[in-house]
Amino acid sequence: MALKALLIDIDGTLLFRGEAIAGANRALQEAAEAGLAVRLLTNISAKLPHHIAAGLQACGIDVAEDSIQTAGMACSAYIRRQPDTSCHLLVPDAMAALFEDMRRDDRRPDFVVIGDVAERFDYDLLNGIFRMLRDGAQLVVPHRNLYWFDGAGPPRLDAGAFILGLEAAAGQAAIVTGKPSAVFFQAALDALGVSAGEALVVGDDLLTDIAGARASGLASVLVRTGKGETPRAPDAAAPDTELQSIAGLMPYLHGAGLLAR
Repeated sequence: MALKALLIDIDGTLLFRGEAIAGANRALQEAAEAGLAVRLLTNISAKLPHHIAAGLQACGIDVAEDSIQTAGMACSAYIRRQPDTSCHLLVPDAMAALFEDMRRDDRRPDFVVIGDVAERFDYDLLNGIFRMLRDGAQLVVPHRNLYWFDGAGPPRLDAGAFILGLEAAAGQAAIVTGKPSAVFFQAALDALGVSAGEALVVGDDLLTDIAGARASGLASVLVRTGKGETPRAPDAAAPDTELQSIAGLMPYLHGAGLLAR
């Protein structure tokens, strides 16, 4: 079956430390020229699609806002599917906009939603969330990323580091709506109108991009940029192919005979 679509991670695959990875824009152009549909996937929860698109464009990567799917969007969609529920939000302002018309409860909510609020994480805040979870609230998160790269500095803790602690303390597993959730990847496939066998995931993160692809029956390519350079655990999910960067994606697809003739 010929390849019809690419599901491409953003941070670490197209961008790294606020700059475009060499060849990223050209790879997207060549994918379009080859007739491939493209969905850009990100676990970013602090920005809306139009902000992400503007950032990519400022770095010289031409993308449309409606080609972007965020974990925040998936999280909001999940809560909306639950009838007559309330939620408590610990999320960035941009993500909060996705929940504007939902019922809030800051004492005994049905759901607690946590995104990356960076410096706002502190003991009192986390202890309050812990008590809500102990009282029966379900934890729903856009992702469980442990760290991320901020500009030219060293890696920074992401929301996943705090979520893991809350899960252990409250004795419950969070519902994850972003990568590596199968729900997230299926939403991308549905948006493009293709099946898992007709799409390929391209990303730098073994824990989210590659493991998520494998769990969803998708082929995957690991790029050795971003997190793709970090040491791997022995039991880490294995990609179908590895490339130095996204610049080598289209030559690989042509050489492997994966494109329609």
